[in-house]
Amino acid sequence: MRKNLILAYLAIAAMSLQAGEENKEVPDFRPNQADSKPGETAPGDARPPDGMTSDLPVALDESVSLNKIFTFLNDRGGNNTGNPMLNFEKKYWDHGAVLPRELEGKKGNIFVINWQNDGPPGDFTIRLDYRQANTRERVMTKQQDYKNFDGYEKTILKVVGEDFLRGGVVNSWRISIVRDGKIIAQEKSFIW
Repeated sequence: MRKNLILAYLAIAAMSLQAGEENKEVPDFRPNQADSKPGETAPGDARPPDGMTSDLPVALDESVSLNKIFTFLNDRGGNNTGNPMLNFEKKYWDHGAVLPRELEGKKGNIFVINWQNDGPPGDFTIRLDYRQANTRERVMTKQQDYKNFDGYEKTILKVVGEDFLRGGVVNSWRISIVRDGKIIAQEKSFIW
């Protein structure tokens, strides 16, 4: 058995060496390069995202970071996964709701944002810009302010209740940290 494996390995290695000797030149299929003059820069992404009339300027700061963003769709209409941990997650976010009306009020998208400020204390705003299934390109915003903040924080922003029932599931989102009217850190969903 070992001898067969060794022989098979050597045969594959010999074939790859032979294939390596056949160096066929690969043609360059790059699109035409745009002519540019010395000193010109590429146009910036100055246009706000679709559905927004204006956007804040971006000035990224290395001392402030978004470490992890956890998104959860709290919807009892989904199938039972059979996984006790995932079933507990739904129960955790529904805690305290007894009546069907209360359960409807807790139904929606939940964003758990872990972020930190390693720089000097300052005033920050955690901002969630999002688009929903029923609102199409209209961008809504939820935010939470922090005064004189320094260190690590876990922020929870929810699109639940009436917002969720009217707008539907959140399709795309952008989470940003704002200081002095400028976005200093941000993460986006792949659709944003």
